[in-house]
Amino acid sequence: MNQQDRSRATTPDVAHRRFTDRVAPIGEADWLDTYRAMALARRVDAAEADLTSRGLAFFSCPCTGHEAMAVLARLLTDDDWLHLHYRDKALWIARGLSPSALLHNVVAGADSPSAGRQMTPFVGDPALKILCQNVPVGNHAPQAVGVAAAVVDRPGRPVVLCSMGDGASQEGEVLEAIAEAVRRSLPVLFLVEDNGLSISTRTAGKTFYSLPDGYDPPTHHQGLPIHRLDGRDPIGLFEGLAPVVSRMRGDRRPAIVVVSVDRLTSHTNADDDRVYRSAEEVDRARRLGDPLANLRRRLIEGGIPAGTLGRIDEEADSSVRVAVEAALASPDPDPVPDAKAPLPPPLLDPEREYRGTPGGDRLTMLEAIRAVLRHRLASDPRVTLCGQDIEDPKGDVFGVTRGLSTAFPGRVLNAALAESTIVGGAIGRAMVGERPVAFLQFADFLPVAFNQIHSELGSLWWRSAGTFSCPVILMVACGGYRPGLGPFHAQTMESLAAHVPGVDVFMPSTAPDAAGLLNAAFESGRPTILFYPKIALNDRDRTTSADVIGQLALPGRARYARRGDDLTLVCWGATVALAEKVADAIADQVGLGVEVIDLRSLSPWDRDAVRDSARRTGRLLVVHEDNLTVGFGAEVVADVAESVGPAVRCRRVARPDTYIPCNFSAQLEILPSFRRTLEAAAGLLGLELSWDLGGVGVGSRATTIEARGTSPADESVTVLSWKVRPGDSVRSGEPIAELVADKAVFDFVSPIDGQVSRLSAAEGEAVRVGSPLLEIEASSTPSGLPRRRPTREEHGRPVLRRRAPSAIVTGTSTVDATIRLGVPSVCLGSAVVRNADLLARLPGWTEADILKRTGIASRRRLGPGESAQSLAEAAARAALDVAGLSPTDLDLIICCTGTPGVISPSLACRVLHALGEATGTKPEVPAYDLAAACSGYLFGLANAFDFTQARPDSRVLLLTAEALSPLADPGDFDTAILFGDAATATVVLGPDAPPGGVPTLGRLRRPVLSSRGEPGEILRVPAGGDGFLAMDGLRVYAEAVRRMISLLGSACEADGVSPGELDLIVPHQANARIINDIRMRLGLDPGRAFVHLRDVGNTSSSSIPLALADLASRGALPRSIGLTAFGAGFTFGAALLRGEERPARPARG
Repeated sequence: MNQQDRSRATTPDVAHRRFTDRVAPIGEADWLDTYRAMALARRVDAAEADLTSRGLAFFSCPCTGHEAMAVLARLLTDDDWLHLHYRDKALWIARGLSPSALLHNVVAGADSPSAGRQMTPFVGDPALKILCQNVPVGNHAPQAVGVAAAVVDRPGRPVVLCSMGDGASQEGEVLEAIAEAVRRSLPVLFLVEDNGLSISTRTAGKTFYSLPDGYDPPTHHQGLPIHRLDGRDPIGLFEGLAPVVSRMRGDRRPAIVVVSVDRLTSHTNADDDRVYRSAEEVDRARRLGDPLANLRRRLIEGGIPAGTLGRIDEEADSSVRVAVEAALASPDPDPVPDAKAPLPPPLLDPEREYRGTPGGDRLTMLEAIRAVLRHRLASDPRVTLCGQDIEDPKGDVFGVTRGLSTAFPGRVLNAALAESTIVGGAIGRAMVGERPVAFLQFADFLPVAFNQIHSELGSLWWRSAGTFSCPVILMVACGGYRPGLGPFHAQTMESLAAHVPGVDVFMPSTAPDAAGLLNAAFESGRPTILFYPKIALNDRDRTTSADVIGQLALPGRARYARRGDDLTLVCWGATVALAEKVADAIADQVGLGVEVIDLRSLSPWDRDAVRDSARRTGRLLVVHEDNLTVGFGAEVVADVAESVGPAVRCRRVARPDTYIPCNFSAQLEILPSFRRTLEAAAGLLGLELSWDLGGVGVGSRATTIEARGTSPADESVTVLSWKVRPGDSVRSGEPIAELVADKAVFDFVSPIDGQVSRLSAAEGEAVRVGSPLLEIEASSTPSGLPRRRPTREEHGRPVLRRRAPSAIVTGTSTVDATIRLGVPSVCLGSAVVRNADLLARLPGWTEADILKRTGIASRRRLGPGESAQSLAEAAARAALDVAGLSPTDLDLIICCTGTPGVISPSLACRVLHALGEATGTKPEVPAYDLAAACSGYLFGLANAFDFTQARPDSRVLLLTAEALSPLADPGDFDTAILFGDAATATVVLGPDAPPGGVPTLGRLRRPVLSSRGEPGEILRVPAGGDGFLAMDGLRVYAEAVRRMISLLGSACEADGVSPGELDLIVPHQANARIINDIRMRLGLDPGRAFVHLRDVGNTSSSSIPLALADLASRGALPRSIGLTAFGAGFTFGAALLRGEERPARPARG
């Protein structure tokens, strides 16, 4: 039998003998108040048991047997703070918490202290200085130490009570907390309520105060005496605790008290202690170990009438009955979908964002962070800093806090090597009103503190229903990309952090964003983890102005590092520089625009910015350092997939599901690199990519020696002095220069034997780490030299080019791969609808509004008796008349239409029939409809091209026929103002077809076509009688601009020119704003983009041939015309028309 077992066997008898002793000299009223609290707690237990047995509550955790802790209320003052064991109901009540609050808690009602969020035995009340408990036992211990650190010098000489069960006393957090309280001499009373059971597990011989047999009974722990008291006897317990608390108020040191009690019930209502406790053990405990019964006996023996105690019992019964009724009447709480406190309004205002100014003194990220911390320390006495190695002279392993402990002694503190203590202590400080900043030396150590982060830091505001806040800022250095870093000095861990509800997570890539986000964290009052990439700390290319105090970046708002329309590239932290380099390479070599979005803030994150960009570009690439599976990139891609739909092609570049190697070459292969990122981007953009490695250094004995620093955070070094000159001989290991890094002055030694041939930097000059510092002609042959160790990614020069469109196989290499276009004949609806005519159905709009938004003043629509078919017939007859052809001269008729009237016969066949009727012939030629919406004309040209390549001497009649105005909702501004009705007919000649009388515009290669499916949520044209045309104008606008530019670029590339070299572009005439946007993005003068919709409106597939007909009517055509279109579906097309001859004026129907 070990010591704790022997104590349990003898203590009840000793306690029984003491019941005849004199009552301690404490006032009668005080003891009656203590009895009242214990009696109320006992009845709350009974009420909870009744509620759970009736199914009106679902969980209860009785305190029966632990009620004697209520005597502490007589020893504690209003200045003291309590972080309590979940069985301390009697002490809660003695401190001032009402039984009603406890019973509201058991039913988890809206009026409970946590608004139904916490489990039954966990409460908190800031007014009573009862700190908010949580389920993971022992977590509160380092927080109690943090509270003590914050209040130790406050008036009233407060102490902090940290009570727990015997099972919790073995949690690592508890043992760390006791050690920290000793180290800092803080007045924390660690009180262990030892009932011998950790649920069902016997704890005797398994705790720091009760060791197995064979060991001497411990009398001290961490140098503190272990005070052992009996909690079965409240009076004796008070007598034992009083001198301990009094001593703590005097010497401000911690204490350990172990109180022996009996648990008189099962652990909870979900537990049956008969499984692991004998009936004799339970009976003995109830007879001898009941503190309420024992106190009642002692008080009566001390002269207090039994009737007085009886009245207290009756009052307790009545009070609890009323509390039960109130709890049962309480409504259920509303669920709260967010675990974060609302942001202050200034942090929601985009106008408040400020990232500094150009010019002037510049600060790196490291300097900017330090400057913000210095300002906050100077302006707010509540701010403290705690972390490993952050005091001077070191001032953090990267120098972030250098000078701050000297300027603010006692408020910038070195921490023990105990991450849970660092974070838990900061939480405690925050709970009592301080603004602590805690440092974790590397993100790799985040898991060590994750219990405090996930269970405590993130949940406190939520689980306390906003009565407690936790404005802790956790500063974490993170990331790789530096030689010398290995698997546990190079991770980022941001997805782990972002998975925690209730915590803001930031990872800046630049100095202004680091300063701005740190300021936002201070202003938000919300718990924040700010990761700062080591590689960015001293980056002189991403500096900010010195006015960092006023800089602000908004939580949840991304930064556009580059703008573009062809690919969305989402990144954060160290990968932003890679993404910008990729975007620049693509823009420089192929002219495509990559939109680089630096999220900066990962929780919350800017969903709208990413969604809008991905919707516009149709391609999404996410790049991050964290590993692939369940990395934050998966969240970004999933959100876009759910919100935008399958139209967006997505890829991720991330670390594979492995660890980061120390070998730097291997590290660069594992982490996202420029090479991997560019390859992924090129794949999404359909670009061909090769690498020109240049053969640098092959076969040469001249060795380039690169600059290196002393720390992974060093971005550059400065040459303080050279110790060699060109022509000097040097030996391996010989100092050749004195360099200044960001944190040290050091001797730079030669890695090889040889002769100095060139110095690449002058004294006083700064050189980037990894850049050439000098050259040495090696004494040995290249094969005998030490293998060069890379210090940066060496990827060579990328060579990008657009892929050429697929060739059409014609069976002969001599076929002219062009078609000739006749001048289109056109037929417009006879009704003229001006803007003023629409206003009756569009209240609040003016004629000028419509003209400004669309460029349309009037539109031609179907008149009485007209239809898409009648317009098509008229245009077809006119085209044949001008060309001098009969229907029998045709080899194919294609009709591009989205409004054929009826599905079958096709509109093309109906027009063919009408042409035969008009000429008294019965032509038999292929005739079919083609539906590609507004891109129809270019799709029809592609079909005609393919036909003529097989039959070079053929003639094709290409019709467009659109009557969309009847499908537009007259009350829908977005569609009612746009559409007109028209038909066109173009004679297309194969390369060997005799031109006859066909007036031609020029020659055209096969159009470049593409489509991207969408279910009709963005743009839908219904069948007749099936509702109205529907369009999401903003989304259509963005997609149309981007796609028409992209396809035009592909068509030009196939023809060996760029869009900027074209004489004119004729886009689909959707609206003037789209055309103007395309023109500006291509960098064209206003006269080089043809606009033809002012008097006809948007005529869908007829708009380009209508524009070409108008151009032809004006005389000589430009030599090169780019055609580009976008339509529902989505469909896209583009082609290049080369003019040859002056056409005749077109015919009009």
